[in-house]
Amino acid sequence: MRMKITTPSRLHFGLIDFNGALGRIDGGAGVAISSPRNVLEVRDSDAFKVNSSEPELIEGIARKICDNLGKPLPNFEVTVEEEIHKHAGFGSKTQISLALAYAICQEYGITYASIEELARLVNRGGTSGIGVRAFDRGGFILDCGHSYGPGKEKTSCLPSSASNAKLAPLVMRCDVPDHWRFVLVTPLYDEGSHGKSEVDIFKSSFPIKAAQVDRICRIVLMQMVPGILEKDIETFGKAINGIQSIGFKNIEVKIKSPLVPNMLTIMDSAGSYGSGMSSFGPTVFGLTDNDRKAEEIQKTVCDYLSDLDIECQSWISEPNNNGVLISGHGHNRAVLKNTAMIQ
Repeated sequence: MRMKITTPSRLHFGLIDFNGALGRIDGGAGVAISSPRNVLEVRDSDAFKVNSSEPELIEGIARKICDNLGKPLPNFEVTVEEEIHKHAGFGSKTQISLALAYAICQEYGITYASIEELARLVNRGGTSGIGVRAFDRGGFILDCGHSYGPGKEKTSCLPSSASNAKLAPLVMRCDVPDHWRFVLVTPLYDEGSHGKSEVDIFKSSFPIKAAQVDRICRIVLMQMVPGILEKDIETFGKAINGIQSIGFKNIEVKIKSPLVPNMLTIMDSAGSYGSGMSSFGPTVFGLTDNDRKAEEIQKTVCDYLSDLDIECQSWISEPNNNGVLISGHGHNRAVLKNTAMIQ
């Protein structure tokens, strides 16, 4: 076997319902983007080997997958040629976990009929399903969360890393216009919240007021969804802006104050149709419809950080409307039916 697996990353716009009064929590919206990305080459070897900046992380994820399958580590070599920056708001662990799960299932001839089953194998998607759906088919993604309360799917509000819930039902998925551009800037002064810190923030912030959830739902249904369906970047951008200061997203942004709020303001002033922080950040993104404007926004924000002596990484990314791409020989299309594969 020798294959190359290329995954997108995702931008998470925010959780929808952080209240639960209607018997449901979570829900989310986001998009898949083409860069940054993971590129893994997997080939036969005499033992399990990893060539990566963090081989222990890759081996640890692989071991958990194999333990869940009741299988030993396979005899293949994993080379990570490109890697999504972790704890930055791109959903890196979800992407690398699903890629490894696919390769391991392929090696053992295990067939999974749906992305839901593969997500269950790696225990991802228990709060937000955006990253899993981005891996599967890319595009704009909206899900409706999980049932909540005594005897329901979830009895507490926790991040995906601490949740055993199944992947949330998909409400809609559609392509993002190919000419739209996402300007991504990641200040390297800090990582996004994760692990115990993330769990503590969820616990201490829940529940938020129902009126804020009502407002988020209206923005998503009556502004974000029609914006993407009608390819109206101005309306879609206003929706992104509208949810930054309410609900759980407002809590996430405030944790990074004043830097992130300042970056959002600068992006909008530089011509972004909408800007936000992905997940817990610290990555900030701006939306525009051409490369020239994207370069201007990128330069303006990076110059701001440079003046503060803060290093950053930045990208101008196209949307990803395909999901994972798998090329090479020795793979079986039946392992995961919905993925975009290239012979």
